[in-house]
Amino acid sequence: MRQRFWHPVLLRSLLAVAGFCFSPAVQSGGRDALVIGNDAYEHARPLANPCNDATAMAKLLRNLGFTVTFRTDADLKSMKGALREFVDGLPRERDPDAVALVYFAGHGVQIDGKNYLIPVDAEMARDYEVPDETLSMDSIMGGLESAGAGLNLLVLDCCRNNPFSRSWRGSRSASSTGLAMPAAAPQGMFIAFSTSPGDVADDGEGNNSPYTEALLKHLPEPGRAFEEAFKRVGGEVATKTSGLQEPWFNSKFYGSFQFVPEGATLPGVTDDPNEATKDSPWENTLGLEFLPLPGKPGVLMARTETRVRDFQAFVNDTDYVQKGAANVLSIEKRPDGVFTTKWIEKADAGWDNPGFEQSIHHPVVCVNWHEAKAFCEWLSKKEGKTYRLPTDSEWSAAVGSATKFPWGNAWPPPARSGNYWDLKAVSNLPGDWSKSIVGGVPYNDGAERTARVGSYPANVNGFHDLGGNVWEWLSDDYSPTMNTPDALRANDMLLKERDDNGLPFKSMRGGAWDSFESLELRSDLRDFDAPDRRDDDYGFRIVLELD
Repeated sequence: MRQRFWHPVLLRSLLAVAGFCFSPAVQSGGRDALVIGNDAYEHARPLANPCNDATAMAKLLRNLGFTVTFRTDADLKSMKGALREFVDGLPRERDPDAVALVYFAGHGVQIDGKNYLIPVDAEMARDYEVPDETLSMDSIMGGLESAGAGLNLLVLDCCRNNPFSRSWRGSRSASSTGLAMPAAAPQGMFIAFSTSPGDVADDGEGNNSPYTEALLKHLPEPGRAFEEAFKRVGGEVATKTSGLQEPWFNSKFYGSFQFVPEGATLPGVTDDPNEATKDSPWENTLGLEFLPLPGKPGVLMARTETRVRDFQAFVNDTDYVQKGAANVLSIEKRPDGVFTTKWIEKADAGWDNPGFEQSIHHPVVCVNWHEAKAFCEWLSKKEGKTYRLPTDSEWSAAVGSATKFPWGNAWPPPARSGNYWDLKAVSNLPGDWSKSIVGGVPYNDGAERTARVGSYPANVNGFHDLGGNVWEWLSDDYSPTMNTPDALRANDMLLKERDDNGLPFKSMRGGAWDSFESLELRSDLRDFDAPDRRDDDYGFRIVLELD
């Protein structure tokens, strides 16, 4: 029941074809983190705890609602790539409620008043080689400043002794210790060091450094302003080290932020998929969270749709090359002056070029059923588990049957119920599209095309975006018997079962960013298409079979 089957006047649009430009949707209040820990240095003294520290911080930040880009024992290429991936996922437009955090544990040095974070493969016989062999603090701050987060935190637990001081003898940098005092922090920036500039920090005798151990304790305290949490961290570290290590921070943030609001309980992430619950999901190697399905023991479903970053990992690992075109839409003006849309096949459109801008946190689109299945097979082999597309019955369990629509029974949908065809979607279109807004009212969900996954409230079972954003491929062949009689009467295209060659269609559910009619937004509506078709509103989510 794609809109192109039954509503020829408005079939959605892809404005890039018509010369218009989109910006990615901004998730208000998004939390993103880059976490790197290096200890297995190839040409410098190895460290005991940075990988432990980074692993623990990544887990904490995920529990605190951050989307985490995570690396351990990263070489220079990996560190630069991680920074690029992280920054690309930050909001482009100004979002005062968004938070971006960078944490690094490992060796760091200062040269001529500038600070550098050392990758595990750095080989620096002279101090003048440092800028080419390391990741500078300036480049991290530049990446943060280029994005739109209202609060940027840079947390460095890397003030050990200079591991290259012997080979630098005779240079001005040979005797330098710790990190240099940074220039004044820009607006919205919070910079924290594990010890005062020019001093050195302890690696710790346990599993974590004294500084990271204190961060793990105080950051998740409910109702604690984040600056106050860092003050408590400093006090605890100073006491524990008898004043030998005094953490330092500098802030140019004038708003308010708490890692955990007053009265909130800290969600958990379980290490055992068999113990996953709605409030304590299991997380796989891609960072996708999985929740149990009501009435469906033995299977977990991803909380969100598969993201661009997840499909990118599949492409990188398999060298997969998408062949063939994708279907997008263009705006056309009829002879009577009315603007309409028309599906066109675009040869250069694909998952990495859908015709509108997406971050790595947006749902992957322009993927067909076969590609979604191949992704599941790749991930199953990679992790030694069984991933697949959900069945129609499993998807029904996730969305529930208590209400007519994913958000409830009300029509039109309340504001920000999900990502549908709204005021934002038509804001750049020529002509009058007012009657095509979802529900025929000035609905506005803030997303012009796709939205970052998880941008809208989860349903009662804990799943995001089961209504809107992208149509989701299912494993089932489509049959008209899947739909209710009233749906079949409303749209006779739903009576189709096979294509012109006699091959079965594949089912899909959930609606998309371009959905606006009440029928296609219903929780029980099944749509379909050929398994080899790619559209700019087709995506998928996955399920995990438990052992």
